Amino acid sequence: MVSIPFEGDLNWPGYLFLQKRLFAEIERAGQRRVTLDFRRMHRVFPNGAVPLIVLVEGYRHAGRTVNVEGADTHPAMLSHDYLAHLDPSRGIRPRLGASAVHVFHDDLEVNTLIDQKIHQVLGQAAYAPGVLPAFEWFLNEIAGNVLVHAGGKGWMQVLVHPATRHLSVLLADDGIGIPASIRESALLRERFGDRVTDGDAIEIALRKGVTSKPDFGQGKGLAGTLAIVKASPGGTLSITSQQGRVSYAFEEGLKVRDHQPPLRGTLVDVQLDFSAPIEIEKALWGHVPVNFAETVYGKESPAGVMRLVLRDEAPSFGNRITGARIRTKIENLLEVAPHDVLEIDFGGVSILASSFADEVFGKLAARLGIVGFSRRLRFPSLNAFCQGVIDDVVQARLAHNYANKNGPST
Repeated sequence: MVSIPFEGDLNWPGYLFLQKRLFAEIERAGQRRVTLDFRRMHRVFPNGAVPLIVLVEGYRHAGRTVNVEGADTHPAMLSHDYLAHLDPSRGIRPRLGASAVHVFHDDLEVNTLIDQKIHQVLGQAAYAPGVLPAFEWFLNEIAGNVLVHAGGKGWMQVLVHPATRHLSVLLADDGIGIPASIRESALLRERFGDRVTDGDAIEIALRKGVTSKPDFGQGKGLAGTLAIVKASPGGTLSITSQQGRVSYAFEEGLKVRDHQPPLRGTLVDVQLDFSAPIEIEKALWGHVPVNFAETVYGKESPAGVMRLVLRDEAPSFGNRITGARIRTKIENLLEVAPHDVLEIDFGGVSILASSFADEVFGKLAARLGIVGFSRRLRFPSLNAFCQGVIDDVVQARLAHNYANKNGPST
């Protein structure tokens, strides 16, 4: 058995190092058993770990054995479920947390996963106007491309970085890849010729109206994703497939590169600065996406009314940490649907701690003002005890704000 030692960060350059070493040992030298030694690994990033998972799984399906050593001491390898997918022989069960990499195989799984991701990011940060609709739109589009074009399974990871104000989305698949999909289309071969490189094929796929399967789409998914990234200051996009890689950053523009050894399937990495507004309608050529807040949270309510079931958000309501997450979600819902009323359903909730109530309802009242608070929020199924707790914290917050605004009396 050959051992490949790894030292440094497992990011995109780290992945490239391991991809080349595995290619040399397995493809060229014919080794059937290889160990990846991560005992000197430093940090772990999605754009290093996820493509490595896809690569290693492909070798296993081809009858090769790839073991992993020294990764179980790294927190991110466990909390993000990287190790569970990299080395299933260890019997580590995926934790399936909010920041973990998730696997999907069909439209039912991907729809469920996208709904989960939308619910999760709503409570993790406050987003500038247009960011959440843009996120929901391109997540659906890229994941849909995996199902239609790849013909295999997909991997998805979504991370919110509050410190850097970035939303990170990474999708990968083990399918035929974008270049092969482009070349399979007689229509596209006639339009662009037979001798396009893999990088050129990816760049062609990023053009509006280009699709290898017109029965399934209009060629706006990748083009719209690029348009959204261009509309986001600080946003970046990279797409790698087979022997090509296309990347975009504001400072560099669109760049087409060769990628060796070939990457099986496709890897899409999107980064958005969620502190900067995105003019989603302008980015998508005048198209206004369906408001996901209204469709997800308003599907069982009258028009203009969203509904959040409080008991679905947490098992109990006794601390500020839980309260901050739920308040952030409420603020995001009010932001993306500014003319709607939000019903916070208290069905099944019998008690609230004052600290939780102040973190959610006290701070909402302070931000919205008593008129906005009363106009935008309703509380069906609220019992007398919880009503009293909310009334107390709202009055205290408003009194505190009034005192701070007017100063001490003379």
